[in-house]
Amino acid sequence: MQSSRLVLAAMVSILLLWTARQSPLCAQDFYLDSPRNIGTLRLEIDNDIVWDDDSGFTNGWSIQYHTVCYPGWEESETIRWVKWVGSNFPALGDGDSVIRYSHGFGQNMITPGNLAAEIPQQGDLPYAGTLTYSLNWQRFNRKTARSFQISVGVLGEASLAEPFQKFVHDDLGGGEDPKGWDTQRDTEPIVNIGYQYSWCLADWGGYHDDWAGQLTLAPSASLGNLFTAAELVVAFRTGWNMPEGFSSYAAPPGRGFIQASQLPKPSDASPHGVELILGARGTALAYSVIYDGSLVTDDDRDVDRNRGFVSYGVGLYYHYYDLVSICATVEQSTGLIKSESLPTPPGGHHKTEGDVSYGALIVDVHF
Repeated sequence: MQSSRLVLAAMVSILLLWTARQSPLCAQDFYLDSPRNIGTLRLEIDNDIVWDDDSGFTNGWSIQYHTVCYPGWEESETIRWVKWVGSNFPALGDGDSVIRYSHGFGQNMITPGNLAAEIPQQGDLPYAGTLTYSLNWQRFNRKTARSFQISVGVLGEASLAEPFQKFVHDDLGGGEDPKGWDTQRDTEPIVNIGYQYSWCLADWGGYHDDWAGQLTLAPSASLGNLFTAAELVVAFRTGWNMPEGFSSYAAPPGRGFIQASQLPKPSDASPHGVELILGARGTALAYSVIYDGSLVTDDDRDVDRNRGFVSYGVGLYYHYYDLVSICATVEQSTGLIKSESLPTPPGGHHKTEGDVSYGALIVDVHF
């Protein structure tokens, strides 16, 4: 635990130092007057079925709204305190950038591998569900992006994870009847904050009606009972007529950053675009109520886990900028829970997987 805290503190220090050293770019055209500077309604579905698994992080979904891009927080159409946070939080000031904010509402489900057991075996991963709302502030240009996020919600029975999974598995025939939800994590509030800083290390080609590529580095830090961690993402994307700015990635509700740090397309660019995204993520996890037990209630059940893990993934986007964008992505991780410490269920039932791998489908409707 001490080593994880040291890694977390070091990554946060590096993140803040780098942010403080950045200088503003010269004035740029961000196409704010383009008819394609419109809001986006996003549906994201995260599920581990792509890896032929149904344990650990088993399912998540979210509905998000990303506003139009504004030249500054005072020009944005929102309530006063949201503008105040954007204007006063360190590194979110306007500068030579555009801003937008995003709302997200979603649910996560975590289950053991043996869904037939009414009481999970000692040492196995407990059932858990979360229901969260996230508000994200973004400031970005062609070279850097900053994202600050607050998530609030509930863990436990009030998350409605049990009836949702039973509806999918039992009523829709999507899987085995999960019998252990009566033992799920005790109810407690969820509060999480996070900050991410992304910068373009290199790019080449043309973003409008041409082929382009971009290499990005994005450290982040999160603090809260759902997810206290430091992460570092390295991503490469390439494509034709792809968005300027930064890609959107799958964001499991409450712990992922819901963002859309892309500049509007100019009106004279093609409405079509494609992009391929390759990424790797290193995570140093200091604490999570899902795996480590509660600091609020008497639910002290924990699992024997590693202090960090690495994940890597690939995603493919198709953009029709006048109406819809669609992305399919898969992410594979190393083990978070130590496999040798997980119990082997009787009767040939599935053992809980130690990784947090999943696939995601993202559908953006622009209007």
